[in-house]
Amino acid sequence: MKKNIIFIACILLAVIGFSLWSTLGGKPGTAAVVDIPGQEPVVLSLAQDGNYDLEGKIPVHLEIANGSIRFVNSECPDHVCEQFGWLSRVNDQATCAPAGVVVHVERMR
Repeated sequence: MKKNIIFIACILLAVIGFSLWSTLGGKPGTAAVVDIPGQEPVVLSLAQDGNYDLEGKIPVHLEIANGSIRFVNSECPDHVCEQFGWLSRVNDQATCAPAGVVVHVERMR
Protein backbone atom coordinates (compact mmCIF):
# COMPACT_ATOMS: atom_id res chain seq x y z
CA MET A 1 0.00 0.00 0.00
CA LYS A 2 2.76 2.46 0.97
CA LYS A 3 4.68 1.66 -2.25
CA ASN A 4 1.59 2.45 -4.32
CA ILE A 5 1.21 5.85 -2.68
CA ILE A 6 4.88 6.67 -3.25
CA PHE A 7 4.59 5.55 -6.89
CA ILE A 8 1.50 7.68 -7.48
CA ALA A 9 3.16 10.68 -5.79
CA CYS A 10 6.20 10.32 -8.07
CA ILE A 11 4.00 10.17 -11.16
CA LEU A 12 2.10 13.28 -10.06
CA LEU A 13 5.32 15.18 -9.37
CA ALA A 14 6.66 14.21 -12.80
CA VAL A 15 3.49 15.42 -14.52
CA ILE A 16 3.49 18.70 -12.58
CA GLY A 17 7.19 19.22 -13.32
CA PHE A 18 6.72 18.59 -17.03
CA SER A 19 3.73 20.95 -17.14
CA LEU A 20 5.69 23.73 -15.45
CA TRP A 21 8.70 23.16 -17.68
CA SER A 22 6.65 23.25 -20.88
CA THR A 23 4.66 26.30 -19.78
CA LEU A 24 7.35 28.43 -18.17
CA GLY A 25 10.41 27.18 -20.00
CA GLY A 26 9.12 27.51 -23.55
CA LYS A 27 11.17 29.35 -26.14
CA PRO A 28 10.11 32.82 -27.20
CA GLY A 29 8.21 32.84 -30.46
CA THR A 30 9.03 34.98 -33.47
CA ALA A 31 5.66 34.99 -35.24
CA ALA A 32 1.96 34.59 -34.61
CA VAL A 33 -0.04 32.50 -37.05
CA VAL A 34 -3.68 33.53 -37.21
CA ASP A 35 -6.07 30.92 -38.59
CA ILE A 36 -9.33 32.34 -39.95
CA PRO A 37 -12.07 30.10 -41.39
CA GLY A 38 -12.08 30.02 -45.18
CA GLN A 39 -8.88 32.10 -45.51
CA GLU A 40 -5.16 31.49 -45.79
CA PRO A 41 -3.38 31.75 -42.42
CA VAL A 42 -2.08 35.21 -41.60
CA VAL A 43 1.52 35.31 -40.31
CA LEU A 44 2.39 38.31 -38.14
CA SER A 45 5.92 39.05 -36.94
CA LEU A 46 6.18 39.49 -33.18
CA ALA A 47 9.17 41.78 -33.76
CA GLN A 48 6.96 44.55 -35.18
CA ASP A 49 4.47 46.25 -32.86
CA GLY A 50 1.08 46.95 -34.37
CA ASN A 51 -2.69 46.64 -34.27
CA TYR A 52 -4.64 44.36 -36.59
CA ASP A 53 -8.34 44.22 -37.36
CA LEU A 54 -9.26 40.85 -38.86
CA GLU A 55 -12.55 39.43 -40.09
CA GLY A 56 -13.48 35.96 -38.99
CA LYS A 57 -17.14 35.10 -38.60
CA ILE A 58 -17.13 38.32 -36.57
CA PRO A 59 -14.44 41.06 -36.38
CA VAL A 60 -11.53 40.68 -33.94
CA HIS A 61 -8.81 43.14 -33.00
CA LEU A 62 -5.27 41.92 -32.20
CA GLU A 63 -2.33 43.84 -30.76
CA ILE A 64 1.39 43.05 -30.96
CA ALA A 65 3.74 44.76 -28.50
CA ASN A 66 7.14 43.85 -27.08
CA GLY A 67 7.27 40.44 -28.77
CA SER A 68 3.80 39.35 -27.63
CA ILE A 69 0.32 39.21 -29.15
CA ARG A 70 -3.15 39.36 -27.62
CA PHE A 71 -6.82 39.66 -28.47
CA VAL A 72 -7.79 43.23 -27.60
CA ASN A 73 -11.42 43.15 -28.63
CA SER A 74 -13.94 40.87 -30.27
CA GLU A 75 -17.58 41.44 -31.06
CA CYS A 76 -18.47 38.13 -29.43
CA PRO A 77 -20.85 37.99 -26.45
CA ASP A 78 -18.46 36.55 -23.84
CA HIS A 79 -14.99 38.01 -24.66
CA VAL A 80 -13.19 34.90 -23.37
CA CYS A 81 -10.46 35.33 -26.00
CA GLU A 82 -9.44 38.63 -24.42
CA GLN A 83 -8.81 36.86 -21.11
CA PHE A 84 -6.01 34.68 -22.56
CA GLY A 85 -3.73 37.70 -22.18
CA TRP A 86 -0.37 38.10 -23.90
CA LEU A 87 1.05 35.21 -25.91
CA SER A 88 4.79 35.10 -26.57
CA ARG A 89 6.11 31.54 -26.17
CA VAL A 90 6.19 28.81 -28.80
CA ASN A 91 2.90 26.85 -28.70
CA ASP A 92 1.00 29.58 -26.81
CA GLN A 93 -2.50 29.69 -28.25
CA ALA A 94 -5.74 31.65 -27.88
CA THR A 95 -9.06 31.15 -29.63
CA CYS A 96 -12.11 33.30 -30.27
CA ALA A 97 -14.64 30.51 -30.84
CA PRO A 98 -17.53 32.71 -32.06
CA ALA A 99 -15.22 34.32 -34.66
CA GLY A 100 -13.50 31.03 -35.46
CA VAL A 101 -10.13 32.77 -35.12
CA VAL A 102 -7.17 30.91 -33.61
CA VAL A 103 -3.86 32.62 -32.78
CA HIS A 104 -0.81 30.49 -32.07
CA VAL A 105 2.83 31.43 -31.58
CA GLU A 106 5.59 29.75 -33.57
CA ARG A 107 9.29 30.12 -34.09
CA MET A 108 9.88 30.97 -37.75
CA ARG A 109 13.29 30.88 -39.38
